[in-house]
Amino acid sequence: MADQMNVVAFITDGHRRDLLGCYGNELLETPNIDAFADSGARFNHAFCTHSVCMPTRASIYTGRYPHAHGVWANGVELPGSEITIPQVLGEAGYATCASGKIHFEVQQKHRPPKEPGHVEFTPGRSHPGSLPIVEGPYYGFDEVHICENTLGEEYLQYIDREYPDLSATARGRVGMPEEAHELTWITDQAIDFIGRQAQASTPFFSHCSYHELSPPCSPPLEYAGYYDPADMPIPELREEDLDGKPWYYRACYEGYLERGRQPDEEKLRTFIASCYDQMRFIDHQFGRLMGTLDDLSIADDTIVLFVADHGLSLTDHWQWRHGPFLFDQVTNVPMLWRVPGEGSAGVVTDELVEQVDIMPTVLDICGVDCPAGVQGQSLMPLIRDDEGARGRESVLLQEREAPDLSARGLQPDDVNQWGLRTQDWKLIHYPGEDYGELYDLRSDPGEFDNLWADETHRAQRREMERMLLDRLMLAQDPLPERHYEW
Repeated sequence: MADQMNVVAFITDGHRRDLLGCYGNELLETPNIDAFADSGARFNHAFCTHSVCMPTRASIYTGRYPHAHGVWANGVELPGSEITIPQVLGEAGYATCASGKIHFEVQQKHRPPKEPGHVEFTPGRSHPGSLPIVEGPYYGFDEVHICENTLGEEYLQYIDREYPDLSATARGRVGMPEEAHELTWITDQAIDFIGRQAQASTPFFSHCSYHELSPPCSPPLEYAGYYDPADMPIPELREEDLDGKPWYYRACYEGYLERGRQPDEEKLRTFIASCYDQMRFIDHQFGRLMGTLDDLSIADDTIVLFVADHGLSLTDHWQWRHGPFLFDQVTNVPMLWRVPGEGSAGVVTDELVEQVDIMPTVLDICGVDCPAGVQGQSLMPLIRDDEGARGRESVLLQEREAPDLSARGLQPDDVNQWGLRTQDWKLIHYPGEDYGELYDLRSDPGEFDNLWADETHRAQRREMERMLLDRLMLAQDPLPERHYEW
């Protein structure tokens, strides 16, 4: 291989931090990811910038916050003018490929099945029944095999050609065998790409990502039903929780109840079990990808990142799914790095880090200059476990006019949030409103006791508001370079 390091970015979707053995889950079996965590660096306090896919994925790939790159909600496409990791590495001589979920552009909406069965697709005016095959450069990727929440045409053509008896089953996404499953195909595309680049001795960037873990999930037949719903842990729910939250928490909960979308305990346990089954299958696919690096003798030349785009609420605080909420189950995501020759095996850090730090870290390791406008910082001192290495004093969170609110009967423009989380405190600010959220994470890590209106914590609230204002000022799109002294 060339002297340049290869990069594999393995990105899960809607993945809670506690859905991995290496983060303390004693029931879920994820041996491949756990072994990987032991060989590299595990970040316990990595945070996404937003609560849903498109803004967070844009932040991962541009190193910029949603208000800077412009993808402020799902349904807003990443501008072509934004500079991405594969674009920068491609200009440095890397081959680049994305397989699976990318979600830089709006994808066709679909309704998940109320019960296991066929997924009903709802085509938009400009969207066919599946995502089209991408030809030519795509946000810096030379090669793209797209398959997202909506199935990709390339995958469906593969099924129609190789497994014609499964054509209808594939389009329903339920009951697929492992060898023809969408996730197997996505991993196969990454493995094929990596093999071709290894043979050509070309440094590469490989993105491998799957659609959401949000249940009910559709693992292959061989993995479905492995976990007993009766064994599933369910969130702690407190009757008084909604009383202390801003109004829209209750409105969202009641909106889903009215529409029959809020699962009862029996259904919740079944849904979570399907999520565990899917996570066990994802671990298998990750093992396949890591085994490929070993088989090709390029593991020592390849940086590997495992990260989620955002987390997931499984009725935490009475809320189903994720957007538009900023509590830790949604925003604190798994992040694991392995950097051969640089990182120390078994590093575990509680330092605060953000998704915008991923791009500068990758480019730092690869010896490639960061483009102007990147707002993150390299994590290499933490990955190496350098003495005195520190993360951030706080992480910045945001959520604006979430389209998810309309599914609950609310107007999206009724709710806008800016959040700041330190090691000990969390503040959620609602611009122009006389309510907010403040939590003492030392005594209340579950964020149940909202202290925003508590007079005894007014000084702490003011301090957090000052810190948020400072972060917002510093997180504006960086000023252009000055060329003159006058």
